[in-house]
Amino acid sequence: MRQKLLPFGVIVFLWQCSGSREKEANLYTSDQTQPTRGDWVIIHTLGDPENLNPTNSTSADAQYIQGHIFFSLLNVDPRDTNYPYLPALAANLPEVSPDGMRYTFEIHPLARWDNGDPVTAKDIEFSFKVIKVPLVDCASLRPYYEFVEDVLIDPKNPRRFTVITNRKYMLAYSSIGSVTILPRYVYDPENLLEKYSIRQLNREGEKLRNDPNIRRFAERYNSMQREPEHIVGCGPYLLEEWVTGQQIVLRRKNNWWADTLKGLSYEAYPDKIIYRIINDPNTAITALKAQKIDVMSGIPAKDFVELRRNSSFQAHFRLESPPSFAYSYIGLNMRPQGRPPVFTDVRVRRALAHLVDVEMLIRKLSYGLAQRITGPIYPMQKGSYNDTLPPIPYDPIKAAQLLDEAGWKDTDGDGVREKEIEGKRIPLAFDIMVNAGNEVRMQMAQILKQEAERVGMKVNIVSLEWSVYLERIKKHDFDVYIGAWVGSHNPQDLKQIWHTSSWAEGGSNYVGFGDATTDAIIDKVREELDKDRRDSLYRLFHWVVYQQQPYIFLTSPLERMAIHRRFRNAYTSAIRPGYFPSGFWTPQNLIRYGKTVPASDS
Repeated sequence: MRQKLLPFGVIVFLWQCSGSREKEANLYTSDQTQPTRGDWVIIHTLGDPENLNPTNSTSADAQYIQGHIFFSLLNVDPRDTNYPYLPALAANLPEVSPDGMRYTFEIHPLARWDNGDPVTAKDIEFSFKVIKVPLVDCASLRPYYEFVEDVLIDPKNPRRFTVITNRKYMLAYSSIGSVTILPRYVYDPENLLEKYSIRQLNREGEKLRNDPNIRRFAERYNSMQREPEHIVGCGPYLLEEWVTGQQIVLRRKNNWWADTLKGLSYEAYPDKIIYRIINDPNTAITALKAQKIDVMSGIPAKDFVELRRNSSFQAHFRLESPPSFAYSYIGLNMRPQGRPPVFTDVRVRRALAHLVDVEMLIRKLSYGLAQRITGPIYPMQKGSYNDTLPPIPYDPIKAAQLLDEAGWKDTDGDGVREKEIEGKRIPLAFDIMVNAGNEVRMQMAQILKQEAERVGMKVNIVSLEWSVYLERIKKHDFDVYIGAWVGSHNPQDLKQIWHTSSWAEGGSNYVGFGDATTDAIIDKVREELDKDRRDSLYRLFHWVVYQQQPYIFLTSPLERMAIHRRFRNAYTSAIRPGYFPSGFWTPQNLIRYGKTVPASDS
């Protein structure tokens, strides 16, 4: 099990040809208890990922797809709410030194690349080097590996190695265990990185930006984004096809090195995993009902509630709503570049927060399937989340008062407030950016537009295709956007999203939040291994963010997903994406696509 356009004519339309509901209820029964290789899993996705480069992609959808292609040293058991680690590419869990600064692994002796070469510690070393190369476009990933100082390879055993750290880091075990392991023969055929050590890349990163070999490597590596020959790992699936706007097809390898191994990490039963791209939710729901899709998550809450009432639909699908390590928010650009400085004043940011009726959004748009939040910590992380802070109330009168205090007033009677800034009269106008196809975000934007215009703001809604939307956010080319963060069960490393260095260096601090004080809190969190002390720092940071209002925090949602009933082992989890399709297997009498292959065969 790994996390990370189909011809309609081949679908068996059980929806259309089934008989009574009693008969429908028995459509997916089987006496088979042993897994069978075969069948396809067809998964809905809203849009194309920006790319499938193993380190450079940032969208959650890309990472879910990559999880089937690439492998890491360790895996997590999503079925157990303690989320224990399991060996994956590593033969066993690592040996950890008493001071928590040395992690010794041994790669499974069966592990092979697709060309037949064994996976060795040199590949592990190379994978860390790629992240450290300063010109590789993985700024959002790099902070999670700053602590890695070196990889020492056992001279007597090329599969055994020790990761040396330069400091204590709360996520060291997780970060090392989850690093994507890359084949050198694919990503560095000229062996350009061989002459550079990890220590050197740590210390001389800026100077090496002008090194011709570094530049040559990074230019080639960054260009490897979507071609099947460039997206290669030692996981169970190959990238067979990517048709933009239609589908991404993963095909199971015929002779995968872990075929004979047992355990959750090595489950890979479907012959194909197909991500079908439908950016209109209504069209996607129609395809789901017609069984042209097997799995759909993020079902609009209204549709999810209606599907719960549809017994005929539920004869074919399970509806699941596990919790999620995720939250939604409205991001406000605190450091605009070439845009009016509307949200540089905290009073304006707080005024906009008072115009968002979050409780109404939960009732009307989430149908109660969400929990309100006040800050950047997942509410499931008890102790870390500051539950003493009251939600900001919906209060248009208070919003107008704050705008007056900030100097934004309608002096010419045109219904739009304005203010003199650097000698120019600037209207209180801004764009709200949403990704096309996300109906809920569009509805939120429309509601916020109405509320804002009532108190003298002029608002324009901009809907953009997903990849363009992401690119605009990364370039800080926005006023306001509606977004969400998806995390994990691990303690949060706040640096990627909230540290000031993650704004200037291309991280995920898109709104430009922070100062030396907040950076210091973030740095202390990262080095604190004691949970109680770390929780105190999280609560402090939560309070500071609450006061500064860089985001309007909305909700932590319950997941809303449908999974076809023919699949077995289709458990759900709070770990995203909430389902794990490589572990799905179909009894032989229920297989729809392809041929049946015994699970033990290669």
